[in-house]
This record gives sequence, C-alpha cells and structure tokens, in this order.
Amino acid sequence: MDKKSVNTGIISLSANLAEPYSEELMKHNMNVMPLTMENFEQYIDQLDAVIIRENAEQDVRHTCQLLVKIKESSDAFVWVFSPNTAVSMRIVYLQLGAVGVISDECKADELHLIISNSVQKRKNTKHINDESDDERLNEKDQSRSLVELNQRNSSVRIDGKKEIPLTKLEYRAIDFFYKNMNNAVTYQEIFEAVWEKEFDNKNYRVANLIFHLREKIEKDASNPILIQTVRSKGYMLAE
Repeated sequence: MDKKSVNTGIISLSANLAEPYSEELMKHNMNVMPLTMENFEQYIDQLDAVIIRENAEQDVRHTCQLLVKIKESSDAFVWVFSPNTAVSMRIVYLQLGAVGVISDECKADELHLIISNSVQKRKNTKHINDESDDERLNEKDQSRSLVELNQRNSSVRIDGKKEIPLTKLEYRAIDFFYKNMNNAVTYQEIFEAVWEKEFDNKNYRVANLIFHLREKIEKDASNPILIQTVRSKGYMLAE
C-alpha cells in the first residue's frame, strides 16, 4: 500500500458501508480495505483509520469486541458508523476507544473530512507529542507515584494526597493490580479477580472498568502513567 495515502479499514458487520462512502474516500487518496472480524488483525498495523459499520440492534457485542481488540494492538482512529445508536451505547463505544459514533445522516464528503482531518492533525502534532512523551518519562523516573490502599474505606491515596473513594469493583481491581505491582495481568485474570466468576470473554467489561478507575486516579486519564495498557495482554500497575 502507498505509505503516503490514508489507509482506512472498513469492517462491515450485519450492515454494509454504502458504495458512495468508499468511492468518496478513494477519490481523496485514501486506500479503502474491506475487512472482517476474522481477518482485520492481519492488517490492523497498516491502518490509519477504521470504520466499523454496524446495525445498532444486532451488533453491539461484536462492535465492543472489535473496539477492545483494536485498542490493544493499534493506535488507528476508530469510528462506529451506526443507525439510531442509543446514547448509553455511544458512551460505551467512546469509553472503549472509538473517537466518534457516526449516524446514517452523515454524507460521504463529510465522512472523508472527518477522517482526513483527524489523521492530518495527528501528523502535524506528532513531533510535539514525542517531546511530551519524553518529558513524561523523565518525570516518572524522577518521582515515582506512591499508591496506598485503604480496604476499610474502599479507597486509594496517590502520593499521600486526599483519599479517593472507589466502587467495590474498582477497589477489587486496584487491589489486584497492587498485589501484582509492575507485572502485567491479563483480561481473564482481572475479570476473575474482580467479578469472582469464570471469564466470559467480555474484555469490554474490563476495559470499561479500567476507564472509570483511570478517570479517578490518573492525573491525565488520556495519558495514564499508573495503570498502563500492555498491548495484546491486559494492564499493569506501575509504581
């Protein structure tokens, strides 16, 4: 594939992306790759953007699985293209890594602009982001975070600051991470420790829990330092 082009994968579930959308993308120097749930992982590292075309009434489970898997193995932008998605599910999709949920009212030229603007913005800011990453790593080396758990209060204290109250599931998760400090734990291990039942392959439930936990304990939940993602495996609490 042409490296100068924007490589866009289209994963169609029980609904297909209409031809005018693909044609519009290709008109603007975008390589469009039709993919499936079975083969998308073979090509994910080549993609700048992914569109999941779903039917909101039938494909929620598969869409959540795809979002979790893509987030584990790629930094591609992901949009869910879906008719009549409930607000509650739009929030879940965004929590699992989608950058947006697009309705059928979106026009072909609008879709092209949404994707190209996002990808171009990333290219323009890549150098700045690289410098910020270096600064964050230096800060972490100079001052590691101290994590203190309070089982009685179901709370956590970071660097001796004010206690942060957690839900029962959030506390179980941070306690499990704490017991495995600086070691990666899998989605299955987290699920069984937190929900105390056999793993049901619902990775999105773990991802959703970690999203809320990060919102509470990280200085910047979008750039987590404490709870780190271990690609293709799970998470790790780093101190």
